[in-house]
Formats: sequence, structure tokens, C-alpha cells
Amino acid sequence: MTDEKEIPMPKPEEPAVEEEKVGLTITDISYCKQIIEIASKNGAFKAEELAVVGVTYNRISKWLTENAPAEKTTEAEETSTAEGETKND
Repeated sequence: MTDEKEIPMPKPEEPAVEEEKVGLTITDISYCKQIIEIASKNGAFKAEELAVVGVTYNRISKWLTENAPAEKTTEAEETSTAEGETKND
């Protein structure tokens, strides 16, 4: 009888994989709102799911309103406003 022992083979080292952090933009959140609108319009939700969908939609809408970038004004508009001029179109 021979006493043969199995010697484990070393495994090749796997390259280190760095997890990439995911960031969401206002555009991404806006797309989520649009997805909910389209899915709702097409009847994709069951009646018992509508409460959660509605609450989520309202939260997304409120967040978008609060975090929307301010509209940029031109220097001429700022100067006119500062001088008390108004635009009458």
C-alpha cells in the first residue's frame, strides 16, 4: 500500500476588481419619473401596487423640484433687473 496524498494545486491569483461607485444624476431620476408615467399610462401596475407607485412618484417629483438647477440668466438680464428695468414682450 502506498500512502499517496493529494496535493492541492495553487489557484492562479485573480486580478483585483475595484467596484466602481455608481452615481445618479438629475437626468437619471427624471427618467425614473418618466418610466413611472409611461408604465402607469399603459396599465402596468396592479391596483394593490398603485399606492406605493404613487408615493414613490410624488417623492421623485418633489426631489426633482427641490434639486433642479437654477435657470441661468444672462449678464444683460441681471443688469436690467438690478436697474429696475422690466421686460415687456
